[in-house]
Amino acid sequence: MEILWTALLVGFLVLEASTTQFICIWFAGGSLFALIGALLDLSTPVQISIFIVASALLLVFTKKIVDKLKSKDKEKTNIDALIGQMAIVTDDISNIEAKGSVKLRGMEWSARSSDGSSIEKDSYVTVKEIDGVKLIVDKISR
Repeated sequence: MEILWTALLVGFLVLEASTTQFICIWFAGGSLFALIGALLDLSTPVQISIFIVASALLLVFTKKIVDKLKSKDKEKTNIDALIGQMAIVTDDISNIEAKGSVKLRGMEWSARSSDGSSIEKDSYVTVKEIDGVKLIVDKISR
């Protein structure tokens, strides 16, 4: 069984190294613990149980940490970077009349208010989301 667990450990590590996502690192950890069980001469069913339990526990307890680390490296690009930015209304926003625009980063964008309220020209707004080519905005109270 030592050979099987070693092969699985190496296989999962190679697979993990060949991807840009964390998809099987937890199984490599489970294989390592099962290999230790095999070296301690535990029975095959116990080794399989160790593999399953260790993989599941590693997944449950480290998934949030891994996701947080992955999102830290992720840089907002293009349109995603507009969310949360402040813009100025250049044409009154009225969802009922389907009109309105804002200026953001030197560019003119169609805009709608997130709550359906009208927002007058020269008001400051925050971009909440993007729907197609329209910015969905909230008025900033001053």
